[in-house]
Amino acid sequence: MIKTFVVMLSPDSNLTPSMLMEKVASIGGVDYKETCYGLLIEGEEENLERAMKALREMDPNRIFFKVRGYRIGDERICRAKRGGGPRPGYFMLGAERKVLKNVSKALEAGGIFEVKEREPKKKLDVSRLKKIVEEEGDS
Repeated sequence: MIKTFVVMLSPDSNLTPSMLMEKVASIGGVDYKETCYGLLIEGEEENLERAMKALREMDPNRIFFKVRGYRIGDERICRAKRGGGPRPGYFMLGAERKVLKNVSKALEAGGIFEVKEREPKKKLDVSRLKKIVEEEGDS
């Protein structure tokens, strides 16, 4: 079954989309298209897995993959066929790309962060509030 993936580079990566494209081209068996944020790759699942593994090895914490709903060259989202403007989902990719820098930092930190639950806040007793106000008024 043919699938299409978006390959996104974190903004803090030292790699370029061209470098990713060269790697995928050297592996073969996968169609690709260079984009401003990384690549689109398309092919049979086994070939995609091989390509994605090779790309991950280049910079494991700064290369991210996401399934794409449209094939490369699909006329339904082609700007030339639709009369221009951004592609559907482009703004979402931009928003996701902004947070990838933080995701990369978390991956580099390693381990799993534990979130501790806070005790519920207690209401301030009226007599305690009056005492605080009186103490503030005295100073």
